[in-house]
Amino acid sequence: MSALRHVVCALSGGVDSAVAALLLRRRGYQVTGVFMKNWDSLDEQGVCAADKDCEDAYKVCQILDIPFHQVSYVKEYWNDVFRSRCRCHWPLRQDLTGG
Repeated sequence: MSALRHVVCALSGGVDSAVAALLLRRRGYQVTGVFMKNWDSLDEQGVCAADKDCEDAYKVCQILDIPFHQVSYVKEYWNDVFRSRCRCHWPLRQDLTGG
């Protein structure tokens, strides 16, 4: 009996990650699709683009008949990536920081 080969494929809602999941599945892997929400901003119409991307990633999982999971890293991304980049590499102007 062969060992079960299970992989998690990050799905962005775009074509490249969808094709990656498809190719993995075709190669015999048990694939789980994961959408990672890293940002929480709204566009000019008040719509969060990540929500549409998440819907697209979910549809890919339905079509490929693979499990879908969504995880939120909004807080971690803000605290561990964005804020540290602002402090270290991007000096903020006083009118943006309130200082």
